[in-house]
Amino acid sequence: MGIPLGDNCTIEAGLYITAGTKIEVYKENGEPDGVLKGSELSNCTNLVFLRNSQNGKVIAKTNQKSINLNSELHKND
Repeated sequence: MGIPLGDNCTIEAGLYITAGTKIEVYKENGEPDGVLKGSELSNCTNLVFLRNSQNGKVIAKTNQKSINLNSELHKND
C-alpha cells in the first residue's frame, strides 16, 4: 500500500512508495539528512520524490517549485 502525500509534493512518474520503502532524505542545502521509511514521510509537505537512475535509491528533496491554481478558473459562484 502507498503512502498519502502532503501538500505541494511531487512524485516521479512510475515511482511507487510504500510504507516500508527506504528513502534517502536531503536537506534544502543538498546535504544528506538520513534514511527514513515511507511511513515516516507520510503526509509531509513540500517534497519531491525521485529514483536515482545510477543506483536505484529513492530520494526525497525539498520541492523548490510551487503550483498555484488560477483563482478565476476555480471560483465557486
